[in-house]
Amino acid sequence: MFSSALDTVLGPNKFGLAGRDNIIVAVIDGLGAEQLQQRAGHAPFLANALGPKSVTYCAYPATTSANIGSFGTGLMPGEHGLIGHQVWDKQHNERLNLLVGWNERTDPLIWQPHQTVAEKGVGEGVAVNVIAAEEYRSTPYSVATMRGSNFVSADTVNDRIEAAISVANSKGKSISYLYFPELDKYGHKFGWTSPGWAALLEEVGSGLQKLSSSLGPKAGLIVTSDHGMVETQKDRQLVLDEYLDFGLEFFGGDTRSSYIYLRDASAASELLEGLQPLGHALKGYLANDLVSAGWFGNVGKEAAARMPDVILQARSNFTLYHSGFSKQRAFDMIAHHGSISPAEMRIPLLRFGF
Repeated sequence: MFSSALDTVLGPNKFGLAGRDNIIVAVIDGLGAEQLQQRAGHAPFLANALGPKSVTYCAYPATTSANIGSFGTGLMPGEHGLIGHQVWDKQHNERLNLLVGWNERTDPLIWQPHQTVAEKGVGEGVAVNVIAAEEYRSTPYSVATMRGSNFVSADTVNDRIEAAISVANSKGKSISYLYFPELDKYGHKFGWTSPGWAALLEEVGSGLQKLSSSLGPKAGLIVTSDHGMVETQKDRQLVLDEYLDFGLEFFGGDTRSSYIYLRDASAASELLEGLQPLGHALKGYLANDLVSAGWFGNVGKEAAARMPDVILQARSNFTLYHSGFSKQRAFDMIAHHGSISPAEMRIPLLRFGF
């Protein structure tokens, strides 16, 4: 969507949006279309704009690292290479959390070498801004996905809204990425059906209504997300240790879309056969089969080098773990994402001022 915003300020675009000089694209992390529909009373401004033509789908897997990667580059995960939450770095033989686990051996320019939307925009004479909390400034993930942009630090929801109002009415052409992580963070810990989550939705929704009402005639606002969420319970947690005794190198991905890296890839088919008794709770695939089916888009050399041998997709509201690799905070989470259910994949795509 960020690349489409750039196209819109430059000229014709695939969405047929009216030309605007300044476009704000707000990403509400973790707000799927189903969550917005079911909590509509807490964000009527956003919910009233939701309809058949204002819902789209995130990329697979339904996780932030892959989808903000696509947002920031205009590419599918298989092209930009940020294919999941946790992957195995085969070059250095270590696990890597693609959001927060980068280290001195991990160069974001190597892990994501493709031109970002920000770099393209600046090259076309368009100002590109990121309006987000200070903690995201200059992180390796930000470098991988948003390099070339001007970072506007704003730690609170209200401060971000005020910064966006200022940018939306500035002179010249600009696109701005306005990021709200609060609902995703709170949802993981307490669930998206909790009163606190609803209060955050009210705050963000009212702030975006204020932003929308402040737009000048040459400005537009797009509101979207990177994925939705499902809630689960302790009795739906599956610890898969006994099923993965096939020379396991690493158990990564997400709790809803697990990546299995094996020391001997030839054991993958046998592993999948052993998982058949759990067919009510998960579906297993050879990763190469999903690649061939186009689930990741065109897969380049970076993504190919990081692909697991097996991918497990949780069904219903089950979640998947391995006691040797899953951290306690993953077991403690209430809401999860990563798999292919409508609650995780369907996201809003709302337009204001067009």
